[in-house]
Amino acid sequence: MRKLHSVGRVIEESLKFLRLPSVIKVPVTDSLGLYSAEDVYSSFKLPPRPKTVVDGYAVRSRDVEAAGPSTPVVLRKIEGVIRPSSKEEMVLPEGYAAKIETGALLPEGADAVVPIEDVVEKEDRVYIYKRLAQWENVSLPGEEYDTDIRIVGQGERIQPHSVAGLMLEGKETVNVYDFSASILNIGDEIISQTFFRPYTHIFVASWLKTLGVNVSSIDFSPDSVEHIVSWLKKRKEWLTVLIGGTSMGGHDLTVQAINKLEPEYIVHGLALQPGKTACVAVKDGRLILAISGLPVAALSTLEVFFRPLARKLGMQVPLLPTIRAKLTRRISVKMGVIGFARVRVYRENEEYYAEPVMLGGSGALASLLRGNGYVIVPEGVEGYDEGETVEVNLYREVENIGEKNI
Repeated sequence: MRKLHSVGRVIEESLKFLRLPSVIKVPVTDSLGLYSAEDVYSSFKLPPRPKTVVDGYAVRSRDVEAAGPSTPVVLRKIEGVIRPSSKEEMVLPEGYAAKIETGALLPEGADAVVPIEDVVEKEDRVYIYKRLAQWENVSLPGEEYDTDIRIVGQGERIQPHSVAGLMLEGKETVNVYDFSASILNIGDEIISQTFFRPYTHIFVASWLKTLGVNVSSIDFSPDSVEHIVSWLKKRKEWLTVLIGGTSMGGHDLTVQAINKLEPEYIVHGLALQPGKTACVAVKDGRLILAISGLPVAALSTLEVFFRPLARKLGMQVPLLPTIRAKLTRRISVKMGVIGFARVRVYRENEEYYAEPVMLGGSGALASLLRGNGYVIVPEGVEGYDEGETVEVNLYREVENIGEKNI
């Protein structure tokens, strides 16, 4: 029997040979969802000077200290209106008020703004019936945007607010990692179309895309070591995924093909159930991942191996949300392997339950469609008992008890 390798150890070993994806420059407007290859920090303050957040009159707060409902303070009104588009700077003398529109910068000397509804205007005078604290109705420098805020960090996935910050900084481009992948679907039955509507390659590509991986090509190959080797030698993407041909018997053509490349690192057989036939290799600092053509086995390899590997490498790929739920049936796993158990989580009487979905083996797409999460059972545990509370990784929303059952 071929030895199975600890997933955690394979992750740590492969990291010694892997390098980060190459760096490319892209327009900021096209960077959403990509992974930054640089740290970018803000370099200025907004507003640059105090600005008003209401329409009203800019005043010196000490000029209106005596204002009250029955004892208004009367100030002289400066002619004109200060608008957000106003470029000329002015100084507000003591005893004066300047009409100002929302978003405009305060004149020098002003430190508060009286809302227009709290002012009575009479010719060249304004009557103020309310005392104001210093900086009331004012946005101070740095409140909206400040220096030394991290807009995006190296390895972080660029979010909408990151794009906004980069645009505000006046950046036209940003350095990102070329986090790309190619996929090869292997099998004579695929080529001859005797297999009923193959879909695992699309399933894998879709999963990678949710992580922000650019799947640049999806190709097909017969069960031919030479054909697979020829295809592999043409690949330049950081990640290469081979689907099928990984069985640990005499038909592991994919593994044979990978070996012919003389990779710096290669392991065949992970202590993972399902997914034990997976092969991990590193060639020229790039990752080659050969996985089962069965969808559940493919997913378990991606979730249990690839997602944590990418994060340890420095690519902050997103994690699935988790929830703690009580098992309705026991989950059993062979000792010494990591278990990947599909479950359906539902809520009843404010409590969460996880029902194992054991429909067939690793080829059962139905178990993923009917479930909404999975439980990872560690290597040293033979399973979890009924009634035990476990952590579930959710890929769909929790069901209410009134919803349709399995």
